[in-house]
Amino acid sequence: MRFILFVGFGNSLAESEVKNRISGAELVFPLVYRFEKDSVDEAKKLVSQLGSSLKLAKELVGVKVEPSSIASNITHKNFSITLLGGQPTKDQFLIQVKEKLERSRFIEAKDPFGLSPIIITKHKVDEFFIDTEKEIIYQTVWVHNFENWIKKDRRMPKINPKAGMLPPKIARSMINLLPIDDPEGKTLVDPFCGSGRILVEAAEMGYKVIGTDISNDQIADTKENLNFLGVDGQVLLHDATHLSEVVSQADAIVTEPFLGKPNLRPDQVRFVAPGLEKLYLGSLKDWQKVLKPGGYVVMVFPIFKGPKNEYRTSRVIDDKHLLGYNQLTRGLVYSRPDADTKREIVVLQKTIK
Repeated sequence: MRFILFVGFGNSLAESEVKNRISGAELVFPLVYRFEKDSVDEAKKLVSQLGSSLKLAKELVGVKVEPSSIASNITHKNFSITLLGGQPTKDQFLIQVKEKLERSRFIEAKDPFGLSPIIITKHKVDEFFIDTEKEIIYQTVWVHNFENWIKKDRRMPKINPKAGMLPPKIARSMINLLPIDDPEGKTLVDPFCGSGRILVEAAEMGYKVIGTDISNDQIADTKENLNFLGVDGQVLLHDATHLSEVVSQADAIVTEPFLGKPNLRPDQVRFVAPGLEKLYLGSLKDWQKVLKPGGYVVMVFPIFKGPKNEYRTSRVIDDKHLLGYNQLTRGLVYSRPDADTKREIVVLQKTIK
């Protein structure tokens, strides 16, 4: 069976996440990927684990790009038809579809990616997409659980925007950069757990999670947030550079470390960045003792705007003391629209001796 997946435009990790988790996925339109799976349930299960996924639609085999053929698949009062690639749907075609139905209401999409998941869910809409070039019709069969994402993003008891909290969807996408097919029975650690965003996403995916932080306040925040969401996890007060004193045999480490003070001026970069690099180098060296052979690190490195150019702290991974890692991914950049500091995401693998 063929499917198309719509991903969020604000998630710069979407391409890497989709290609890492969905074998054979190909970009067919901007933010739209096509792939094949044996069943609808299998496809739903797969895309529901992604941070970037918004909607899934399946190909309607045997359904023609004709009003009567499409109308026969409309079961709700509300329906929507969108042409893939941004072309406007012809009014006469829509009128002919409505004439085939006893009572119906057409809901027009405001962008080429169709209706929002909120509208589809709340108004029970049968949504269709037409690939006019290939004469294929797709019908939406799944939308992301927007209420759960909103709960994790805005309604947790401990939210501190000044602490640079990762959006939950970005945290999920980071975890999906791990080359781990089955999380069950695997241990994932966040040594800079902050308020617990990464731990929440990893636990939902099936990982056993452990978080550490050097701040008592952050530990308290993490525990309260995990309890609020009903997430089980071990949370410890400890320095990330000495993680091996409290954790051993982890399968993966996924983290956004301390990124320095916010609103850093360009002239301050040369004073702050070396201290952060020392912190990152010390942490990565210690984590080699924690990771199992072949274990992974997915880590954020800040990119600062210097007086003349950008300053990438990820250069620390080229240090001769980190020869125990292989670089799998480098150069993925995430940045909020209003952020002064960009985030480069790097994936490393501990060498197998």
